[in-house]
Amino acid sequence: MTFERHLLAAFQAVAEHGTVGRAAKALHAAQPTISRYVRALEEQFGHALFDRDSRGMHLTPAGADLLPRVHLLLYEMAAAQDLMDAHRGLKRGAIRIGGVTAISRAVFPAVLARVAERAPGLRVEVMVASEDQLDRALANRDIDIMFATDPPREVEAVRIGTRAFSDRCAVFCGRSHPILADRPVSAARALREQWALPGLEATPRRQFESLVRQAGFDPPSVALETDSVELILAVVARSSILSWFPEPLLPEALGRGDIVILPVPDLELARTFSMYRRSRGTFPASAQIFIDALGEAARA
Repeated sequence: MTFERHLLAAFQAVAEHGTVGRAAKALHAAQPTISRYVRALEEQFGHALFDRDSRGMHLTPAGADLLPRVHLLLYEMAAAQDLMDAHRGLKRGAIRIGGVTAISRAVFPAVLARVAERAPGLRVEVMVASEDQLDRALANRDIDIMFATDPPREVEAVRIGTRAFSDRCAVFCGRSHPILADRPVSAARALREQWALPGLEATPRRQFESLVRQAGFDPPSVALETDSVELILAVVARSSILSWFPEPLLPEALGRGDIVILPVPDLELARTFSMYRRSRGTFPASAQIFIDALGEAARA
């Protein structure tokens, strides 16, 4: 059986977007064309891949079984083209990487600037999310490289190289917070204050609450919960609320003097990130450009 990429891409788009109209828009194609491609694939396999109703298109059991294989086929087709381009000396294709917010701010800018210089035709796709979300994205082939503190759990993966990246998470407060007069501050004292923290799915929130429990305490009262780093920094600078973040997210606010690090030894956490890739399947040749640029940026 032969597989035609345009048929597989149409099936994947409809499965992801739920309607032919949205799939056609995503693929920059006409709706009748996408409908025809889906029907052709159903005829090729001899199974209905979607149930159709007034609300849209829903995968049948056969379609649900097929979808992960289609993800793999499309990924390998793109990787094969990428590899052939590399043999021809063409620096194009796509690099798909993922990391938490701290890594995206501390590591990616210098590296991606070098990638743009080395390979102007290369497209870089960056996913900034929690480690759980990145883990799933690596398993689903939505990203090819993941920066994480722990090896992925949802897919068999291998570490890339020996280079690691470290940061530190700490408590911070506004520069005129009364608690600064009590330094050094105990964890018990700090946890009696009101806090601003990201949502429960955010990596810093989960790491903070784990650290608090390891110290023998319950998580503190949260006065503000938001995934906006900028909003948390602004509120902390203007109030008696405390927060806890990786230091790579704080340099501008620290430099302006809006906030200060509050030494609470039991609530400090050193983190080390490594790069991981799936252990099975093709690794895009273009990803090596990113890895080389990463090494150059680190040496610089």
